[in-house]
Amino acid sequence: MASWGRVRRRPPVGDLDVATEPRRSATQPAHDATPRKAATRNTGANPEGPLTFCATLTELAAEHVRLRRANRRSTADILGNADANVSLTSYGKRIASVWKTIETIGAGEVKPRRVILWLDDPAAMADLPPSLRRLQARGLEIRSCPDYGPHKKYFPYVNEILPEQPDQTLVTADDDVLYPANWLKDLLSVHDPCEVTAFRARVRSDGPYRTWPLCTTTEASDTVFATGTSGVAYPPAVLHTLQDRGDEFLRVCPRADDFWLHYATVAAGIQIRQVRDTAALWWSTPITLNRGLWDGTGAANDAIADETRRYWLAA
Repeated sequence: MASWGRVRRRPPVGDLDVATEPRRSATQPAHDATPRKAATRNTGANPEGPLTFCATLTELAAEHVRLRRANRRSTADILGNADANVSLTSYGKRIASVWKTIETIGAGEVKPRRVILWLDDPAAMADLPPSLRRLQARGLEIRSCPDYGPHKKYFPYVNEILPEQPDQTLVTADDDVLYPANWLKDLLSVHDPCEVTAFRARVRSDGPYRTWPLCTTTEASDTVFATGTSGVAYPPAVLHTLQDRGDEFLRVCPRADDFWLHYATVAAGIQIRQVRDTAALWWSTPITLNRGLWDGTGAANDAIADETRRYWLAA
């Protein structure tokens, strides 16, 4: 009988924190991940046609492999000298995958001065995933805060960080998005210190929220309604306005941070500008291909929008 030799098993595929990289000898130097190759199809536009869609899926899979390798092997600092801090939050099972978002931010062509992740779960704070602990060693700040729902991405920041850095721009990010390498560079290149700047927005009207069209202009206006998923840059003037009103959002719109942030911006006399003339929507992590944190729909959105507008803009 012919001898077939030992069958080599393929390692399991999955988002595990157990490394499957070949072992290094004690004398072999640790190395960082190779410089990030831009995910060229993560342009913010939906793929058109089956071939483009398949190519996008292939590139997305390769991006996840690159991110996993970077998280396990890189010692490169995720911080830089950009004139902005990035703040985001996560909760529940998503805490186990938020490292992917943070890796993409830290691998950008321009890096923020600080990256701060806010968590309201004491158990999660006490037992952080290895992926997040590795990012802490490279500059990530993880801070505990009360449960402010989606408002956690900015409200603890204005309470704790704004007093230390009153003139710093804040960029908010979502925990389920893979940001492209040029994300922060392009956002800040357009950002005016007297405006709010967003990659994705709608145009506010008197009609129901579902009828608000996606923004198709780069002109600044107080009717441009920034949605947080693709990244928004807020100037200090808006942050101080938010700080002055405290946690009133818990009474007015506890689950609708976009409305609170928009009408606070308008009340401060600040206009909003979209980076491009098309609303960008970046790749999402596979576990959260649906909408982002606490996203309401339909008539509930209209009622919340109405109440929030009256709170901020009533004479």
